[in-house]
Amino acid sequence: MMTDNDRAWAGGGVLFGAAVTLTASTWAGAAGGALVTGEPVAPASPLTAFHMATGWSTVWPHSQTASAVGATVADLAVVVLIVWGVRLGVRWFRNPSSLATLFQVRELTPKHAARTATRLRASLKETKPKEIAARDRGVILGNHMPTGVELRGSDEDTYIAIMAPRAGKSTALAIPVAEEAPGPLLMTSNKADVYAATLGTRSKAGETFLFDTQGVAQAERGVWVDLIAQAETLEGAERLASHFVNQTTSESADPFWSQAAGDLLTGLFRAAWWEGATVREVMRWLADPKEKAPLRVLYQHEPVLAEQVDSSVNIAEETQSGIFQNARTAMSALRDEKTLAWVLPDKHRPRFDPEAFATSKDTLYLLSKKGGPSSALVAAIADAVFTAGTEAGERMGGRLSEPMRAVLDEAANICKIADLPDLYSHLGSRGITPFVILQSYRQGVRAWGEVGMDSMWSAATKKIIGVGIDDAKFAGDISTLTGAHYVQRGSYSKSKGGDSRSWSEQREQVLDPAEIRAMKKGTALLMATGMPVAQISLRPWYGEKTMAHIGPQMRDEEAAITKRAVGAYELRKVTRNGS
Repeated sequence: MMTDNDRAWAGGGVLFGAAVTLTASTWAGAAGGALVTGEPVAPASPLTAFHMATGWSTVWPHSQTASAVGATVADLAVVVLIVWGVRLGVRWFRNPSSLATLFQVRELTPKHAARTATRLRASLKETKPKEIAARDRGVILGNHMPTGVELRGSDEDTYIAIMAPRAGKSTALAIPVAEEAPGPLLMTSNKADVYAATLGTRSKAGETFLFDTQGVAQAERGVWVDLIAQAETLEGAERLASHFVNQTTSESADPFWSQAAGDLLTGLFRAAWWEGATVREVMRWLADPKEKAPLRVLYQHEPVLAEQVDSSVNIAEETQSGIFQNARTAMSALRDEKTLAWVLPDKHRPRFDPEAFATSKDTLYLLSKKGGPSSALVAAIADAVFTAGTEAGERMGGRLSEPMRAVLDEAANICKIADLPDLYSHLGSRGITPFVILQSYRQGVRAWGEVGMDSMWSAATKKIIGVGIDDAKFAGDISTLTGAHYVQRGSYSKSKGGDSRSWSEQREQVLDPAEIRAMKKGTALLMATGMPVAQISLRPWYGEKTMAHIGPQMRDEEAAITKRAVGAYELRKVTRNGS
């Protein structure tokens, strides 16, 4: 801690340095003026400086005017440089709020971000950092407060944003991050706004695919997804089964039933893959516990797996019934023929290929209105894309040549991949940039448990905490991480002997939980690995000149969605009346 004496010495040192600098510039300017007129130059010494201060004409007797002009010009230039240096120092090294200074987050500033982008993206290898466009420097975070300098993360970072509803999750995060995606984009949402806002731009970048079983965007089905292809390996079948089972389990439920249902589905998916069957056959096998066809297939190709599945279902009838019922519940979203059609072969529509997608500039929108069984399909497809992207990155030497961005809005509700916290630890290094957006920390806990959410939170290298944090414990934790600073407090006392005033320094939190909860809308806290907590101002798309085109294309697409919704309603009404 700096004492009053320390401050006095520091201030005296600054004044002495400024005096020496101005004295030197005065002599240099005067000497320059004398040289211009061809007159002799006085030697540079403390004695000369003294004589200049006491009698200018005695030092420069033959060039008084020229030397005075030169000294004035030199001194003005030095003063300008000093003022510029002080302002630069204040800008880079001081923050009145005691949060991170610009110097402390310098790795996120445009110059450093551009340099990082040239390292991560093959298409920018030969580009000079100063020539890189803003959108290509990395993932937009916001502007540093109070300097207003743009801050961007890299495409090898992993991101989590926690904000209350109506705090700018879509306008300031999901849409801008997606709009600037340099490679393939995977986007999840339970609303059509992000789809409507980015569809026009992403359609120009590459092909767009929409998976929307619940009619969020009211668009006609244009693609089908081969779920059974994910069961090409036993691990793939296990992961596919987990996406369905995970949507219907909870921490309080008996794990026996979910584990048994997962084992059953794993066996059925593998049998379907060996047989070249579809999800429809899997649903038919699930409907009849006495059906032996899948076991016969497994005994032929994978006897060990067949024995395990056989032993888990050939038990007491009541237990067997419970296992099959749990599996049917997990797959209940596919009871609807309209939903089932999205995952069945269709000769009139193309099949979505995760491997081709991973190395393209295409966009995949995964929309779902709510969690539960319906969101299992979203999780399964997203996981297939992650797997394909990871494998493609390995074939390219470790990471994708052009990063894939995965903007997972409402991930805890509609994209609850069970081991997403574990995936976070290595996705960034493979060229896949996950950006999970949640409404609260507890929402993440409900989806992945305390351990899982803590793991994801720790693995995220960039964390954004927006307004409306009403969780007292979480706000308290963030308050602790913002650190403390020293505040000078004065006290005044009055007595018969006279008045007295004293000063003391007290250590206080930079932001207390109440201040974090009451942050101004449009601002957020940024927690970046290896840096102090910074405050940023968010940058919604409608405030960016480079994104002005989003408004018209969003209005047009929302009008089209409304038209499709009205048409669907009228068709249902006609159908009801006709029946």
